[in-house]
Parts: sequence; C-alpha cells; structure tokens
Amino acid sequence: MNGFKRICVIILGLVLLVAGILKLMDPVGSGLVMDEYFNFFHLGFLKGASRIFASAFALIESVLGAALITGVWRKVIGIISGSLLAFFTLLTIILYIAQPAMDCGCFGEAVHLNHAQTLLKNLILDALWCLAFIPMGNLGQPQRIKYVSFSLAAVSLVLFLLYGALSIPLRDYTKFKPGTELEDHPLFFYDANYTYADSLLLEGKVMVISAYDADKLGKEESGRLAEFAALADAQGYAVLLLMATTPDAVSQTPVNPTLLASTYFADRKELMTLNRSNGGVTYISDGQIIRKWAARNLPDAEEFAAMQEKAPMDVLLARQNRTRALFQGFTLYLFAVLLLL
Repeated sequence: MNGFKRICVIILGLVLLVAGILKLMDPVGSGLVMDEYFNFFHLGFLKGASRIFASAFALIESVLGAALITGVWRKVIGIISGSLLAFFTLLTIILYIAQPAMDCGCFGEAVHLNHAQTLLKNLILDALWCLAFIPMGNLGQPQRIKYVSFSLAAVSLVLFLLYGALSIPLRDYTKFKPGTELEDHPLFFYDANYTYADSLLLEGKVMVISAYDADKLGKEESGRLAEFAALADAQGYAVLLLMATTPDAVSQTPVNPTLLASTYFADRKELMTLNRSNGGVTYISDGQIIRKWAARNLPDAEEFAAMQEKAPMDVLLARQNRTRALFQGFTLYLFAVLLLL
C-alpha cells in the first residue's frame, strides 16, 4: 500500500475512532439516539436494548478505526469497513429523504450534524475508502509490532466503555453541562400539585438527585440517597429529588419515604440530560450547574467539607480541569499507541 493510500486509510480510521470514543464515553446518550432510530424504523420492541446496541456499535466503530490506523489484517478490515460505511451511507440517504426531527448522533453530543451534513460526511468517507482500497490487490503487510498496538488499543477501548457505563461522561457536551446557567437553559419540573417549581434552582446551593428510572432503584440505593440527603441538608444545601414519574405513581417506587417531602417531577429525557446516572447528583449554585456525581460515587462528608472551603466556581474549574486532563490523557495515550508504537 503506497503512501497516499495509507494517508487515506489513516484519516478514515481517525474519524471512526474519534466518533466511536465520543459515543463510548456517553453510553446513556448514545442509547437515547438509538431510541430515536428504533422509533423512526418502527422497531420499538428493541428499545429496551438501545444502550446495548449503541455501545456495541460504538465499540465496533472505534475498534475498526484502530485497526485501520495500525494496518492490521488489511484486506479483511477493508471489507468490514467498506460494508459498515455502505450501511451508514444507505441509512443517511433514507434520513435525508425523510427528514425526521432527530440527530444522527455520529459524534455523540460533541458535534451535531443535520441530515445533509451527515450524508456529505459519509460520502467523503466513502471516497476515502475507495481511494484506499480499490483495487483491493496488494495491500501490503504491517510490522508485527502493529498487532501489539492494535491489541493494546482494543483493550483500552473496552475499558473506556466500562468506565462510561459505570460513571458519568468524562466530558459533558449536553445543554446541562457544568457551567451552564439555568436561566438560559431552564430545567422544567413541577410539584405534586402540577405547579412548576423551576425557580427553586436559581438561588442558593442545591443538590439535585435525578431518578429517571426510579422503579429500578432498589432499597439499598434509595437508602444511600436518603443518607446523602440528610448529609447535604446538614451542610446547608437544599436537596431536591426529581423523578420521571407522576405524582400519582410515586408511591409505587422504592424511593425512601424520607425523601418524598422534597420530591418533584420532570421529563425522563430531561433528567437523563441533566445527569446520565440514574440516582445521580447535580450540584447547582445560584442557578449555575457546578458539578455532577454518578449514583455509585455520591459525595461523602469529607467531600462536602472540601467543597465548603471553596467557592462554587473554584469547584467547577477544578473538576473541569481534572476531567479535561483525564480525557486528553486517554486520547493522547491511544494515539501514541496506534501511531508511534
């Protein structure tokens, strides 16, 4: 494979790898996009497995990108990548013709493309593939070390997916990302009398527990949430529980009764956008989103004490700097393994 063909392959691989990583980082968000695809193609019976399908596609996409960059199994990977691109192109042609009100989700929440832009992007990738693999004759062989590079990258991508599944995204690109002012992007929710209570988030320090699938919270989880609520209240924070259910159905959930006095209700997708973790916590100060935690990693007394010593903006910046460094570190490590090893 000559230099020009290798450049085309590497560009193609980088696009697939980056697109896959952005979706692996946010499996809940990717599952929401998959829900929209299933709805459009009248495959609603598959919606229960949306997150699994989305994660599988993202992992295939990213691993395929790593294989293209390293140049392993060139003919086989060429056939697989060509088939995948053909499928994506056919899909985007259908979406371009039908123009449904949905996002392609090609790059997760990081980049939003309309249907025309998505189709153009796929046609460019198709052209790169043709330049790289036609004719599919002597494609050459990579150095043996590249099989090690690919293996390390593939394992790293699987671990990255597991991290995303057990936590919240390292980088938040949603409309409720840390730093967002809720006066500009209101979070609508209401009380048991169906009276909107959005203003409760605009003043003071508030800890919002968001349960978008409250029926999936067991007694142990609801107990931990009650302990957290008591701790936050003792530290001077207002604590709100937002649930994606109705006031009439709240008694059927396993949520600890001690939390019900501060329970409000909101749209399920809005709560999933606020915090990707079911039972996760979002810290809001005077209407600005400061920090988020997954349900498995709720703040303890020590973390509350550390936050009390800092201004909310310092807490926000410290967390953003840390997550940015972790994400950049992972991507730099991955690219170093693929391109330099």
